Amino acid sequence: MKKENSQSSGLVAKCLDEIFEAWRSCDSAYLQLVRQWGISLNTVWALEYLVKHPEGVEPAVLADDTHMLRQTITVVLNDLEERGYLFRDSHKTDRRRKVIRLTPEGQVFAQTVLSAISNAEQEAASVLSFDELQHLLDYSQRFSQEFARKVNDITMRKPE
Repeated sequence: MKKENSQSSGLVAKCLDEIFEAWRSCDSAYLQLVRQWGISLNTVWALEYLVKHPEGVEPAVLADDTHMLRQTITVVLNDLEERGYLFRDSHKTDRRRKVIRLTPEGQVFAQTVLSAISNAEQEAASVLSFDELQHLLDYSQRFSQEFARKVNDITMRKPE
């Protein structure tokens, strides 16, 4: 029985290694694509979020909703502001807080970047049937949720 468990464990580890290598390869392709605009994937995620929230958003909300560190968001926002792609406006009720919005130039830039990425994703997805895509989504969500739960369990344990 132990031999079966160790063989099964070895097969799972090998499969996970291959999955993670595929993820890294995909990540590398995204980086290659966004490098032409001199931006990072963090910037892409911020742009996606800002496009979906044209009314503006506070930096802390942007950080939380995109699962990025606040320091990372600050760097991303500073870069976009220096390029003229966003502006920081005062909050309606609390002048100490800021609301981030894309400028018209930022909206054009975001659409250019996001359209290029979406087109590449759509073309890549065309090699899969809709059922295969649905399975990929289901399996990815299940793994992601379980992994996050396990990590939370580990990090919430009190040191002995």
